[in-house]
Amino acid sequence: MFIIPPGPKQNGGSARHAKPYCECWSKRGPMTWKHLNVCSCGEDNDESQWKWQQPDERSPSRVVVSDDQKQVTFHPFYSSGTAAVKGDTPLLHNHHYYWEVKMLTETYGTDIMVGLGTNKVSVSDSQFEFTSLLGQDGESYGLSYTGAVRHNATTALDSAGFCRGTIIGVMVDMWRGTLEFYLNRKPQGISFYNLRRHQCLFPMVCSTAAQSSLRLIYASSWRASLLVDAAKILAASVSADARLRVPPGIWYTLRSNFWLTFPNQGCVLDEDEDAPMEIEPVKSSTSVLSDVLPSPYMNGFYVDSVEINYRVVVYE
Repeated sequence: MFIIPPGPKQNGGSARHAKPYCECWSKRGPMTWKHLNVCSCGEDNDESQWKWQQPDERSPSRVVVSDDQKQVTFHPFYSSGTAAVKGDTPLLHNHHYYWEVKMLTETYGTDIMVGLGTNKVSVSDSQFEFTSLLGQDGESYGLSYTGAVRHNATTALDSAGFCRGTIIGVMVDMWRGTLEFYLNRKPQGISFYNLRRHQCLFPMVCSTAAQSSLRLIYASSWRASLLVDAAKILAASVSADARLRVPPGIWYTLRSNFWLTFPNQGCVLDEDEDAPMEIEPVKSSTSVLSDVLPSPYMNGFYVDSVEINYRVVVYE
């Protein structure tokens, strides 16, 4: 297992700052609960193949899940520790998963995290402890609002983190066993490999901050197939000097199922039916691991030329 070391800082060494997805969150100051759902930017794709689990009615009300099981509010009155919630559907081998949550409230306190974990992660063990729950052992992975990426009690500052209004995306490839986080639909590079060692994983969010709230805005999955691999290759074939014209049938399939494969400046693709079926050139997503490691066969990299059931992980 490998965690990416801190990435290079931008703007001449100044720290990177978390940003909201849109301008709806530019106004600072108190916000009433009814105003949390005013912004619907980036929520054009209504897909929810899984939702958040409702908390146990016998447990204290540290977590409130909305009736549609999409919005989670942690510590609605006051905080005395760490609260967490899992998705209601496991992530299985040989499938690809992508989901997004939107941060609805200010980020502060010990930690607010988005990630995933196995069924061995207890959502109640840290109820009286302020901690970064996701990533504190080998059974979970998490991205903190501070930008820290955590797993197995190891932390790496790897991104700008997130704030109120940020859309946090999680891409899990259970065919290759990789995990990649997105911030406002911009990939942050693959953070973890060898997730296939887990039989199943669950999406998770946790928080120590009182009255903190997140909303699940997209959750989809598809089985690993030639179609998925072809979509990735098609996206990677777009050069900086060329425009790709996609046939209508392929375009419809990609837009319906793999709209994130062709990101457009971090935003959802234009839904105008009459618009030309062309895509702006983008650079393919690469992991910052390639800038750090001398060889793709070290430190947890899969030997991708080996058949999936016989892959080995070689450590330096």
